[in-house]
Amino acid sequence: MTNNTIIRWRPIWKIWLPIVFFIIPTILEKEMLGTYFTPFVYALLVFVVGIIYYLRMRLWQVIVLMSMTTIAISTYFLAARPEKIEYMIYLLGLDPGPYFVLWLKTYLTIPIWLVFLITNSVIFYTLGPMLSKALDLEKTAIRLFKLAAREVSGEQNGFTGRPYQIGEHPYEKNQLYGLASFLEAKKICVAEFPVNGMRFIFSMGISPLNKKLRDTLSYVSFGENGKLTVFISEHDYRQYKKQYTFDQLCELMGKTFLRFAEYHINNNENRIIMELKSV
Repeated sequence: MTNNTIIRWRPIWKIWLPIVFFIIPTILEKEMLGTYFTPFVYALLVFVVGIIYYLRMRLWQVIVLMSMTTIAISTYFLAARPEKIEYMIYLLGLDPGPYFVLWLKTYLTIPIWLVFLITNSVIFYTLGPMLSKALDLEKTAIRLFKLAAREVSGEQNGFTGRPYQIGEHPYEKNQLYGLASFLEAKKICVAEFPVNGMRFIFSMGISPLNKKLRDTLSYVSFGENGKLTVFISEHDYRQYKKQYTFDQLCELMGKTFLRFAEYHINNNENRIIMELKSV
């Protein structure tokens, strides 16, 4: 089984990609055509991507970040180059009116843009780490599902929307606190501590950082009564290219977390990272 083909393709962004996709086309357009259409197209793309990621992750922080980035990019070019923007509008066959440039120079100046830039910087400083963590959790969730699926031998019995009890575990709740801290610190999953045990939550769709929707996401639960329970959400199950045997998939996901717990108890957490990087 080839691990790279287990999960359906989904875009995973690197931090440097958006910067490169903005700077290089903008410079090329300015030098070759003398216009600045690229920043406005890019700003619109950023806003659309923000909507897509919000619908995918259900984090309002994504919309705020992407919207403010769109505003910051657009207002700079409107404020810094009003005559050039007027010329570009004429190229599109539109008439901006006789007071367009005067209006921009009066109400949208560089100092006003600096206010938008500072506001955007503060928002990025406060909300950016959450978005970065959400993207890291999603990438690790993909690895978790690949790791669980690589030993599945059957392709039958599709999704059933119920938790699956796969057996028992030997760990007390206090033994699992250290594991929870490690998995959260490495952005592998999010730990939740219900009254009757401990739950490790992960998802390739809605982010586990959205506390209101955590009950709908995939998880592995270590009950205080020693029961080990696994739930895989329908959305996550549908991300597989094949219809793997659901019960077997749940069982292997549970065994994956049992191994993680064993590695932690034996002070061998590096094995967890090695296993995830192997898929």
